[in-house]
Amino acid sequence: MSNKTNYLPVTKPNGNLLNKETGELLPVTYFPGRPLQYRFDASRGLFNIRGEVVLTKPREAFELIPVAYRVFTDDILGVGRKRWAEFFFLNEERMLCNLLLHGYSVQNLMQVVADRMFYDNVKLTQVRLKVTPVQKESKSPGAEGKKYHIAQFDYEQISAEEAATLQNAVKGLHIWREETNTGAGEIQFAENYSPPVFEEVPEGAAFQALGGEE
Repeated sequence: MSNKTNYLPVTKPNGNLLNKETGELLPVTYFPGRPLQYRFDASRGLFNIRGEVVLTKPREAFELIPVAYRVFTDDILGVGRKRWAEFFFLNEERMLCNLLLHGYSVQNLMQVVADRMFYDNVKLTQVRLKVTPVQKESKSPGAEGKKYHIAQFDYEQISAEEAATLQNAVKGLHIWREETNTGAGEIQFAENYSPPVFEEVPEGAAFQALGGEE
């Protein structure tokens, strides 16, 4: 991953996802349950891929169009039970990607969803979501003066044609992230989040299916 611009989220769906000659949808790259991980570095106020490829400058806005999302409470990633917002989106290389936020950032998202988007009658899959890191200063005992960042949100509605292009591009995919799906999370709301349903296999059945004998 040497050219960061190729890994920014798709913000013009009809330009990135369609074959210019035929108008047909181009294929999406996605290993089920393992979307490409984008991260919000709250200490520096920037976004990166897997902590390796820096995509933005400190406090620079990051834009994406969710194709799926969920807001949920769960004990994941070894950090205890928290409230999370999880976004899935496509980047300019047509890879399915994931971004996970928690804490005050989720509170800010819910304020925008409840106070503005609900009354504008739009969903998160119908907007170009602008995520901006805002610097704060801790007042907690023992951490007074420590700088950190939280995400604030704004949005712009996309056209119905753009929204349809994105949804058709991921149609039929089980969109989820294995690391964050415990099966015990409490989902507040979600759209197009679709982990597969695993059925319990009787002991020995899988071995027999491979041609073995018990």
